[in-house]
Amino acid sequence: MVKKQSPKTASKKRAASAKAPSVGEDFKNAALVVSVAINVAVLTGWLAINVTTQYDLQVAQFLFSR
Repeated sequence: MVKKQSPKTASKKRAASAKAPSVGEDFKNAALVVSVAINVAVLTGWLAINVTTQYDLQVAQFLFSR
């Protein structure tokens, strides 16, 4: 006869086997988020410049001004 586990016991075993995120993984995830944000900004600027010629100067000054 096989003893059935209670839901509490099963969830405790899953929680114990789950690994906590490390500092390296946190840093990697943060770097990926920053990279994606920069890529989205560059893509948006590139699209804005290529879609219309009316606002080329304004978009370029906004994105690439010092």
